[in-house]
Amino acid sequence: MARRKLPADPEVFAYEFEQLGASAMASKYKVDVRNVYNQRRNVEGDLGRSLHVPAHLDRSGKPRPNIRKSITVEKDLCLLIGSDAHYEINSVTTAHLAFVELAKELQPDVIVMNGDLLDGSSISRHAPLGWEERPTVEEELNAVKQRLTEIEKAAPSADRFWTMGNHDARFDMRLADLLPQFKGVQGFTLKDHFVGWKFCVSLWVDGAERPIVIKHIPVSGGVHAGYNSTLKSGTHIITGHTHQMECKSWTDYTGHRYGVQCGTMADPHQPTFDYAFDAPKNWTSGFVVAHIRDNFLLTPEFVKVHKPGEYEWRGDIHKVKYK
Repeated sequence: MARRKLPADPEVFAYEFEQLGASAMASKYKVDVRNVYNQRRNVEGDLGRSLHVPAHLDRSGKPRPNIRKSITVEKDLCLLIGSDAHYEINSVTTAHLAFVELAKELQPDVIVMNGDLLDGSSISRHAPLGWEERPTVEEELNAVKQRLTEIEKAAPSADRFWTMGNHDARFDMRLADLLPQFKGVQGFTLKDHFVGWKFCVSLWVDGAERPIVIKHIPVSGGVHAGYNSTLKSGTHIITGHTHQMECKSWTDYTGHRYGVQCGTMADPHQPTFDYAFDAPKNWTSGFVVAHIRDNFLLTPEFVKVHKPGEYEWRGDIHKVKYK
């Protein structure tokens, strides 16, 4: 019988697995990674607990910088946060035009595009609806580049972040699945195409009365995503994904916090969303403006599309300035 190469002691195996992960253990002991996973299941049964991989952690025990980025506010900060743009190749939405105008007017310190800028319809796992024509990846990338260039020019001094959405992730996931041999080659990851933006899964803003977390996917979704996310996170939290717009205010023994949903910078009736088969959508086109004053997050403000070409902002209706 061949000598067993992986550590036989469950505690030793568990320690190494949680320090190295399956791939590194397979390499260290020169075994197939499936052997590692098989023994992991056995050890979990022996110890009566799950073994967790370290892939999302750095040596400090915190998420790696490509997963979580953070900024610290000294006293005051203005953030402009838009989500779920799903930029189309032949149209510009009222929400985007309003976003550019407010970026120019407010000159925010930080701009966050909170996921799903790219729709990725041609690389979706979902089949086409009949004979619909889907834009190519190149066409979508060019549309996103054009829209983001407009934002960059409007507020050139802003610190710019892109928190990854599930649609954005289609780009890397499709290539990693079909062409793993090209890992590391320039252009095979989405961030290679947008060097002016800092990519992450979540952005943490420290220095207010409690952390402010900005991420695409809510902690808990559904119609009550704002409430559930701030309740379960214990922080201020600003999310996208649902295309709903709300600010849920929550107070408990620890103090007060907000659960914010950004809405969508897309038009809810654009062809991208034909998959909804004309069902009613509890979606709102617009975005969020957040101010920190004296290290305290003020009530987040919404910019809401009133009708095509017009948006609501601070008690008035404004017309967008078309090019």
